[in-house]
Amino acid sequence: MTMTESEVPVSTNTRRILVVEDDRAAARALGRILSDAGYNPIVCHGGIEALASARAEPPAAAMIDVHLPDLNGLILAQQIRQIVGKQIPLIMVSGDTSMETLNSLHHVGATYFLSKPLNRKGLIEWMKEWIP
Repeated sequence: MTMTESEVPVSTNTRRILVVEDDRAAARALGRILSDAGYNPIVCHGGIEALASARAEPPAAAMIDVHLPDLNGLILAQQIRQIVGKQIPLIMVSGDTSMETLNSLHHVGATYFLSKPLNRKGLIEWMKEWIP
């Protein structure tokens, strides 16, 4: 028996989103938004934890806060980019919209920048475009 395209199970890796956010309430909310939209969020509260997670099981995308307690989010993005290659979106998330931060995004391999506070509807629309 063959399955139609709609019956083929979707691998959780293809919808696995690494969420790196040190603010636990924000991380929980972001995880809930992604989960409700059918994604598999893997929440990490620091850079070292996120690197270990990305090495163990590369995500389909990563959302990374710029300011983390143990590792600068821009450096983390660069290191995750080295692990996963160029094919996945790395989305930087921050309330810091300084020119220094924005100018650094391209240099570290970030694909997109979303400013906080995030718009739930807009986030899900973007995620569906990036990872259908």
